Amino acid sequence: MRRKTVDHTLASYAERGFPSLFDHCQIFFQEITDSDRAVAEKYGFDTAGNSSNRGIYGGVKALLESMSDDYVLFVENDCVLIENRDSAEKQLAAAVRDIDAGRAAVYRFRHLRRPGEDFATVDKYLRYYPAGPQSWINRDRGSPFMSFVRRLLRPAKARRLAGIAAYVELQPEMLFPDVFTRTADNNLIVSSRHLTWTNQAVLFRRRWVLDEILPWVAAHPSSRTVNGFPDIEKELNCRWWRQQDFRIGLAPGLFTHQRLDR
Repeated sequence: MRRKTVDHTLASYAERGFPSLFDHCQIFFQEITDSDRAVAEKYGFDTAGNSSNRGIYGGVKALLESMSDDYVLFVENDCVLIENRDSAEKQLAAAVRDIDAGRAAVYRFRHLRRPGEDFATVDKYLRYYPAGPQSWINRDRGSPFMSFVRRLLRPAKARRLAGIAAYVELQPEMLFPDVFTRTADNNLIVSSRHLTWTNQAVLFRRRWVLDEILPWVAAHPSSRTVNGFPDIEKELNCRWWRQQDFRIGLAPGLFTHQRLDR
């Protein structure tokens, strides 16, 4: 376990009173130890775990099966909270309303403006689309002409990347009106045709992932693994995911990605 990262992440939750927003807070540990349980107890979290490492897919499946909650906000150990409790409460409540109403199947909560480390998808997007006039991204990144050439040569790839505009533009729905819609709470909704699944900081109905997402992942393993185990993200970066037209909600965001153990 990344001890410094986990402690830093949990401290960011405790300092803002974040756990009080939930009925149940639980940490799942691979190869769980007494020291793992001690860290969780320090911050008032319940624990579950495997005696051996089963990888991301196996861990997520075991975690969800160990719970009975309807909704789950799933965060990885390096998802640090950077917004206050009031903002978190409002964003989570809006997401639940949208999922309840069928407007979204899953909500992302990685921060749109401060996504943190290892967010290469923005660079991929900027290869196909120059930053617009209302972007907070450095305008010098990328060549408008080369972006046009890439879109011309690989239009399907360009369309798949359009959803990343939410992490680059203040009003992505103005650039891609057929890709984004705004909700009454000023969040964004985008189809899985234009945005991939992520394991980081997502809210969903537990049964939806257990009954629909994980069975497909198990039946279609990717040749690309993490330490020899299925990853979920790699398996779902595929035609099936795009064809389902799942609705993905994008809140302004609560978490940044930050690792202290390297």
